[in-house]
Amino acid sequence: MMLDNCDGIRNRKPRRHEGGEGPRRFLFPNPKTFAALRFLCPFAVCVSGSIVACDPEVPNTCVAPPGSDIVDPCGGSFDGGIGALPGTPDAGQVPTGDVQADGGTVDRLWFATTGDTRPAQCDQTDQYPKAAIAQIATAMKALRVQFTVDLGDHMYVCNQSDAEAQQQMGFYMTGIASGPSTWWMTMGNHECGSNKYPYSCFVSGAHDANFSAYMAALQRPQPYYFTDVITSQGLARFVMVADDAWDLTQSAWLSSLLSDADAHAKYTIVSRHHPVQGTRTGAADILSILQQHKYTLVLTAHNHDYEHDTTSWNSRSTVVGLGGAGGHWGFATVLQNLDGTLTFVERDANGNPIGQAWSVSPQ
Repeated sequence: MMLDNCDGIRNRKPRRHEGGEGPRRFLFPNPKTFAALRFLCPFAVCVSGSIVACDPEVPNTCVAPPGSDIVDPCGGSFDGGIGALPGTPDAGQVPTGDVQADGGTVDRLWFATTGDTRPAQCDQTDQYPKAAIAQIATAMKALRVQFTVDLGDHMYVCNQSDAEAQQQMGFYMTGIASGPSTWWMTMGNHECGSNKYPYSCFVSGAHDANFSAYMAALQRPQPYYFTDVITSQGLARFVMVADDAWDLTQSAWLSSLLSDADAHAKYTIVSRHHPVQGTRTGAADILSILQQHKYTLVLTAHNHDYEHDTTSWNSRSTVVGLGGAGGHWGFATVLQNLDGTLTFVERDANGNPIGQAWSVSPQ
């Protein structure tokens, strides 16, 4: 369900959804009526094609984020009346460029990110959230983003079955085929099925079904890597850290790579699976190295929700575990603005903005 116009029908009465328990839901015959509900109840939220009225945890999105270069979906006053898709840059012009597996060149960055797409329970391959990731990928493509940064966890296999790990990884790859053609993956903890300390997997290590399936899909020599995107305003370096393949070799690689970025990149965007705050941060050495260098954004997942910490890491870290593992479906987009700042927007699985956008300077 796409948001349309917050100036829609004000007096239409919703009809009550019949049957079932749970939150109060209302169905509307006109797709513009959800926007009308936004006017009547600024905390309404769309859930699975219906509307949960007046959810206090979802802020009103019918405002233009101050100083941003994105279109708010709520009314023609913000997009010049051209009917731009949610998130499409002002005047409906999408940043141009060509980004492939190993980087590329763009006018301005315009990319999506999400993480944690797997069954809720171990070895439940028949419960893989195939529809969720396919819808998310489709919504990303509809916004015409240049590429996607994936944040890890694509399977949940505990029985070391190669067939099952390959099947779950295959479900993921099939789902993202509906989205942008360039999709940079990050290794999550479930890409390693080891139950022995240090719970890590390595290219030269013992066979692990999950790791093997992931590396076959990744098609890179190591689970950690970087890509460079040249923008009209300077170099953007994307660093994909493999938390669960951490060793001295990766540590030296990360330190050297970030030192080079400090000297040459305008933007350094780090992707890792574990958050950088809380009790589930993974290897402490990774945090220590990151804090010694410049960073524009630290994109993470692992927690199956959306979080933006404004009290630490210079308000530059976020959790986007919205890929379907925890029942929370969605993603986020990042837009490089004309002034060089980056604007971050959380979105539902259809691409509609949720909550308040926020921006950061390059470094």
